[in-house]
Amino acid sequence: MIEISGKAVVLGDHINTDVIAPGRWKLEGMEVLKAHCLEAVVPDFGERISPGDVLVAGEDFGCGSHREQAVTVLWALGIRGILADSVSRLYYRNCIALGMPILAIPGISSMVKAGDRLQVKLDEGEIAVVNQTTGKTKTAPPLPKDMLTILEDGGILLSLKKEMKSINC
Repeated sequence: MIEISGKAVVLGDHINTDVIAPGRWKLEGMEVLKAHCLEAVVPDFGERISPGDVLVAGEDFGCGSHREQAVTVLWALGIRGILADSVSRLYYRNCIALGMPILAIPGISSMVKAGDRLQVKLDEGEIAVVNQTTGKTKTAPPLPKDMLTILEDGGILLSLKKEMKSINC
């Protein structure tokens, strides 16, 4: 089981990968990219984040081009989970592959305000989100077992290393 607890950082709809990891800065190194992450939507975003925060967004989060930096920069800033009403399929898969818990839960953005304390539990039975500030809860069907295992292992590379080790490769 994976459990995430943290303060909600709330964004709107249609947050694309070029806003998360601006192309102008993506090759300049992680420290520079962190300084410019989401700056077009939230000036000084990186300074507002605390380790363990949970990102909450509306519709179509992560739309746009394929870039792993749009996942890794959020991880480097301390975000430990993403909840959104809907998520771009490619961004969703990148998050899972890189070990970032991400959940598409319709209506989640309407039950969370910036600064709310959230608790998220992912297990084989269901996904449960508790807004500890308001007492509201939301559940969703579980992730497929393979995806949950990849997240528990810290990403697909670590999962594959673990698998290879278990079969003596």
